[in-house]
Amino acid sequence: MRIPNSLMDQLLLAFDLDGTLIDSAQDICNAVNKTVAHFNKPLFPDELIVAHIGEGLRKLLADLFPEAKENPAKADLLESVFLHHYEAEMLKTTTVYPGVEDFLTGFKGSIAIITNKNAGPAREVVSHLKLNRFPWVHIFGADSLAEKKPSPLPLQTVIASANAKLENSFMIGDGTPDMVSAKRAGVKSIAISFGYTQLEVLNRHNPWAVLNRYSDLHSLISNTEIRS
Repeated sequence: MRIPNSLMDQLLLAFDLDGTLIDSAQDICNAVNKTVAHFNKPLFPDELIVAHIGEGLRKLLADLFPEAKENPAKADLLESVFLHHYEAEMLKTTTVYPGVEDFLTGFKGSIAIITNKNAGPAREVVSHLKLNRFPWVHIFGADSLAEKKPSPLPLQTVIASANAKLENSFMIGDGTPDMVSAKRAGVKSIAISFGYTQLEVLNRHNPWAVLNRYSDLHSLISNTEIRS
């Protein structure tokens, strides 16, 4: 049974940011490799860096710099150097995925962004791309709350703020943290097939649905049961 348009305003859609609403991979890769060059190390292939996007900056840098995992001071330094370079890079090539703005313009329910990018850069990118014109309930970054994805806390907080029901809520993302946080929060997950994590990895978490293009999203969420 499809949801009539008159009931769409009861839905809550929480979106990941990088690899879900926006394609920011090249700017992140450039900032990572400038960080690598700062420490006189060989550059990483872009594909390797992209494969580690999604679980937050600290995890990304720890994956690429194993020596920082047990050295908090080194981890802090890496993060500082990366953020310095990313500030200069993050608006150069990042774009909104096709169909995102058309969907958001027509959707009448509640929307939020839950990303493992830090809140400051996330909000700056959202503003630069003019996505801040949409009525986000929250834009939560990795440092917004006491816990980040895959914790259910950001989703739970957004659901409470929007006064939404679990049954009417979705987490949409391209990463394992998105799928796991949805499961832990008790909401439906929609896996992005065109993001930075291979679909076969996301499918291990049994997403409620897979999104191949934003022009399909309205039809996709219309096929869920809704509780008023």
